[in-house]
Amino acid sequence: MPEYLFDHKHEIVEAIENADQVLLFLDYDGTLVSFKDKPNDVTTAKSVKNVLRKLIKNPKFSVFMITGRELNDIKNLLDTEGASFAALHGLQMEISDGKKFVWPNAEKSRLFLEEIKEDAFSEFKGEKGIYIEDKELTLAFHYRLLPQEKIKDAAKRFREIVEKRDDKNMLEVIKGAELLEVRPKGWNKGKATEFLLKKFAKNKNSIPIYIGDDTTDEDAFDFLKNHGTTIFVSNDSGKATSAQYWVKNPDEVLIFLKSLLDVKIKV
Repeated sequence: MPEYLFDHKHEIVEAIENADQVLLFLDYDGTLVSFKDKPNDVTTAKSVKNVLRKLIKNPKFSVFMITGRELNDIKNLLDTEGASFAALHGLQMEISDGKKFVWPNAEKSRLFLEEIKEDAFSEFKGEKGIYIEDKELTLAFHYRLLPQEKIKDAAKRFREIVEKRDDKNMLEVIKGAELLEVRPKGWNKGKATEFLLKKFAKNKNSIPIYIGDDTTDEDAFDFLKNHGTTIFVSNDSGKATSAQYWVKNPDEVLIFLKSLLDVKIKV
């Protein structure tokens, strides 16, 4: 079970102060901002943007946004220069110096995803409460607005569409916050975090901190076990997670990030 973050703030701050570098990995939806009925309804508070900008300006911090959103989407939402982005669970990346990366195998899945999208639109045409989001390299099946008694059947029908089209077993269906997402198999936030750490961690005294709120973040929590600080965002302290610590909501994430602005990190 994770421990409440603010019960261990002193030891976390002490570790950060003794580090040469802090690599801060942040999920977006459910972590920095609260969920809305549709992803397009979400906006980023000025207070969040301001904290991120200040952290980015501190040479001891490297900030990475690691999210299920598309690259251009998350960049527009943050409107913040100097961060690096791992979008679509790391399938699309843009480093702070402008260099971009797309996981090669992701391109091979485009045709299958297009077919699944067409089948899903046909299957659920006129079904209120379902929103199908085309992210080019992944496809999200949102059921946040669907009546509770219809969710199980709708999810089953969507999974059947994926199984029918994915005859080469190139895709996987993952469960997010009131959604199912189809993505290329073999890459996730854990692998993306590993890739970025190898590229940007300057030495063994670099500390990764990862904050996220759902099942897609668990791969990163598992990867960072025993050599990073992992924080799960959930209003349920008993919810299963591999993270070391938990906080209640995005408001508490912001409080923690603000506290980092005052941390003295050795040179």
